[in-house]
Amino acid sequence: METDCIKNVYMQGKTWGMDGKTLIHPNQVQTANEAFAPSEEVVEHARRLIACWDDAKSSSRGEFTGVAVLDGIMVEELHVKSAKLLLARAAKIAQMKDG
Repeated sequence: METDCIKNVYMQGKTWGMDGKTLIHPNQVQTANEAFAPSEEVVEHARRLIACWDDAKSSSRGEFTGVAVLDGIMVEELHVKSAKLLLARAAKIAQMKDG
């Protein structure tokens, strides 16, 4: 029951845009990682976004406008930076799971 309450608090924080939580007990780590870890769908989208950006830059022949399009949505450098941070966080959480 207590774990469910804690997870609900974490999920609420994630909904509000938070990407982690300060913990006071080691027993909370697994639940926090499960709540804040990006889903495989989100990770795949981040990979596609970065690839789209890289393709746009490499195919621009020196005239890159700073904008790419993925699935009809404009992508700018700030989106790429966020995607890279998300992938780094996902990798750290995966590394912790793998031991």
